[in-house]
Amino acid sequence: PALPSSVTSIVNDGYRVTDAQGQKVYGSPTVTKIAPPFAVSISPAAQTGGAQSGGSQTYTLTVKNLGYNTDSYHLSSTSGAFAVSFYDSTCTTAQNTTAALIAGASANVCVRVSVPAGTADGTSETATITATSAGSPSVSASATIKTIAVTVDTLLVDGDGNGPDVQSYYANALTGAGIPFDVWDLAIDPAIPVKYMEAFKHIVWFTGNGYPGPIQPYEKRLTAYLDNGGHLFLSGHDILDQAAGTTLFVKNYLHIDWDGSEDQNDKETAHVNGVAGTLTDGVGAVPLDHSILGAAFEDQITITAGAAIFTDDTGADDALSFSGGYKVVFLAFPLEAYGTAAQKANLVTRVYTFFAA
Repeated sequence: PALPSSVTSIVNDGYRVTDAQGQKVYGSPTVTKIAPPFAVSISPAAQTGGAQSGGSQTYTLTVKNLGYNTDSYHLSSTSGAFAVSFYDSTCTTAQNTTAALIAGASANVCVRVSVPAGTADGTSETATITATSAGSPSVSASATIKTIAVTVDTLLVDGDGNGPDVQSYYANALTGAGIPFDVWDLAIDPAIPVKYMEAFKHIVWFTGNGYPGPIQPYEKRLTAYLDNGGHLFLSGHDILDQAAGTTLFVKNYLHIDWDGSEDQNDKETAHVNGVAGTLTDGVGAVPLDHSILGAAFEDQITITAGAAIFTDDTGADDALSFSGGYKVVFLAFPLEAYGTAAQKANLVTRVYTFFAA
């Protein structure tokens, strides 16, 4: 602290070692950087999320003292119609200034972005959040938060990679069931934000011929979404193939015991059969059209919680529903191959009745 603020480093140079025979070795300069008296960072640098029109979304930012003096930081924002407010890390107590932070310390702050009622679906706004040093107001750091307005309850996540493109089957099934929806295509933008997913009560996620492990890159995000009480309808071909079915997400959230062997994988299936007493009670045997994805086999699953809702030709389970703090419907076969357009819409209707129960 006694050093002038203009000093930014100490350089040790001129090291020399001489042995008894007179041989000399010279060292390279060693530079020790000195932190400035006041400095700050704010992270992450950018976030994206969503909020229902008339609702809000919360984000966490971390403010860190990079100076050598203890300091606190005033929080401010530049935004438009979407109001921004600041809270402590629990998002319960309003605060516009952090607590005093010693050198190197950090604090989490909660940022709430509110979307006015009547905002059109898809409208977005980016707020710039700034943390300004109380000890030196000329020192600050900034981050951006983009919030997208949402007016529907369902997000359709397209994970088929367009090989082939089967989005229309899901869009038609949702439309036939009278369910409005937004679409996120992972082929266009694979970085789907959790905070955007959380703006929807229901997510319909399909993987088509995605392989191997088409949902593995997203399992942490899906875990966070379900932990927040979300509803997931997941369908595709070979989602569980090999080790993809042995992850903690599959075990703890899809509630499937999978050993990664061929005992359950790739079983030739012509029909799926609704299970009495479940959401598929009464649908009977429904044929699968394998020409859509070009694969004439599905998976068999061992269910550890929830209920089997479909069986295959041999009577083995190949779909389930689970209801707890969140709800999941998982098909070990692709919905796009399931029966007629009317049967697809009927199944979606049944799934949403289960979600609403």
